[in-house]
Amino acid sequence: MSNGPGSRKSFTQARGRQRRQDLLDAAKKLLETQSMQDISLGDIAGEAGIPTGSAYHFFANVGAVYFALAQTYSNELNEVLAQPYTINPNDGWLQIVDQAIERGSEFHKHSSAYQQIVTGPKVDSDRKLQERQNGKVFGILLVDAVSAAYELPTTPRAREIFFHAVEIIDLFFMLSRLRDSCVTAEMKLEASRAARAYLLIHYPKVLPRHDADA
Repeated sequence: MSNGPGSRKSFTQARGRQRRQDLLDAAKKLLETQSMQDISLGDIAGEAGIPTGSAYHFFANVGAVYFALAQTYSNELNEVLAQPYTINPNDGWLQIVDQAIERGSEFHKHSSAYQQIVTGPKVDSDRKLQERQNGKVFGILLVDAVSAAYELPTTPRAREIFFHAVEIIDLFFMLSRLRDSCVTAEMKLEASRAARAYLLIHYPKVLPRHDADA
């Protein structure tokens, strides 16, 4: 039996991928107006137009839906943070950190679903661990962005240091969301101050540009 693009097997696989995505999209929609605690896998299946029994082929429970959705959001944020940064010759390398903070705060406020399952107070331990792992990826992206434009001193702890800076930023974002249900301008500034202060313990304030003599 053929397994090519037009085969029955490939059709079934494509249908399965689409159903899985439909369930994730349905969860997003429900989370915009409801608390995550009030949503069941049956609710998500109903919103997606998929029998609940079929939904169990893709997700063991509603927590598994949220876990997959959280990873989707983190992948999207990775793409946002990996975009090229605007370098002002009159500013130093910490401008990249500030731009990353701005991008992150804009992303955080784009949906209630993201806020509930990734950054909300009811996030379970598995998703908290998942987010810490994603924070390491964000730290790597930040190191790469700075290193692409500036001569960052070589140290085996670079990724760890920038990961810690990301965690500091995320802490201020979380505190702001708990207090104000959003990341405020005041707390973005506080996040920048705290992250800068930490990074400046490890790196000089002024770093040479790679294209300074170009």
